[in-house]
Amino acid sequence: MIPQPYGGRLVNRLVGHGARDGMDDYASLPSIQLTLDESYDAEKIGIGAYSPLEGFSSEAEFESITSGTKLENGLPWSMPVVLAPSGRRNTETVESLRAGDTVLLNDHLGSPLALLHLSGKYALRKDRFAEQVYGTKDTKHPNVEEIHNMGTTALGGSIDLLRRLDSPFLKYELTPEESREQFSRKGWKNVAAYQARNPPHLAHEYIQRITLERDDVDGLFIQPVVGKLKKGDYKPEVIMEAYDAFVSRYYREESVLLGSLSISMRYAGPKAVLFYAIVRRNYGCSHYIVGRDQAGVGSYYDPYAGHRVFDEFDVGVTPIRYNETFYCSDCKGMTSTKVCPHPESSRVNTSQTRIRRILAEGGEIPHEIIRPEVASILARGNVIIE
Repeated sequence: MIPQPYGGRLVNRLVGHGARDGMDDYASLPSIQLTLDESYDAEKIGIGAYSPLEGFSSEAEFESITSGTKLENGLPWSMPVVLAPSGRRNTETVESLRAGDTVLLNDHLGSPLALLHLSGKYALRKDRFAEQVYGTKDTKHPNVEEIHNMGTTALGGSIDLLRRLDSPFLKYELTPEESREQFSRKGWKNVAAYQARNPPHLAHEYIQRITLERDDVDGLFIQPVVGKLKKGDYKPEVIMEAYDAFVSRYYREESVLLGSLSISMRYAGPKAVLFYAIVRRNYGCSHYIVGRDQAGVGSYYDPYAGHRVFDEFDVGVTPIRYNETFYCSDCKGMTSTKVCPHPESSRVNTSQTRIRRILAEGGEIPHEIIRPEVASILARGNVIIE
């Protein structure tokens, strides 16, 4: 059975046409211009992807999440969703705001996106945020660097979303309500979510196919993160083009649905894994695939901490845990450390680092690790975020 949204209700803060038609009336409101990250978060709050959140984290909620990995109501929750505007004009506006004010939130391009009903503002404890959520205060960590670029004062309160963000991925960018409707039309009751931020290679495919063979899985929802990624990652449009080519060629339409998730990537190891699992539950998924070093960056996290986080926190999603997978020249196929008895010298490295290095050197990606349709897309060049 498709699970209930997290917290029991799918939040919907997207206002009707009447409110949107009256956008000129908002010109007299104090306004804040959001960053791209904040724009994504406002939209995802509004459409219910972050249910049960109805707005940006208050001080009490920030403290509850960072100190106890839970919301004020006791539900496990690992990532505060913080609005701490930066920049001179934003800072001046923030200083003038008082609890009870209504604030116009303009998106990163300057267009009206949402209304914030301010419940309060508070000094953002940046070191606490970084250390308790990302496990480090090292500004070489991409998300920690972003925290230090935030403003010093955070704003809490519920929002009303005036419109959806424009997206180059509109055909894939489903709302939780839309994905649930598609699952129901396909007759899926138990859906496994696959988190991605890279184009697919055969180790990914191996995990996906094994998942589809399970008796307790009716369908697979592949939903790559295509919002703000870090330098050195693949460009979002490349990720979606590669997945589209791959899914349409190698999977049955009745078994797999391809979507996209426009949010900024959280490289927080196990805490990000927990957050992404909750989000996928809101999209209607009952199972969540966890591979090696999911949502990791550098050497900040134990590669299998994302497996263990579900033993500590129950978010109503069944984790499907997989060990490291690779191509073995002796097995003559994809396998894993749980199965393969052969030495490491028999393994063909399928890491994205290796693939990117091959691309940078103008080499050909071995057919053992990537489908030709995907390889041809990556070989065109200009596929990496500089």
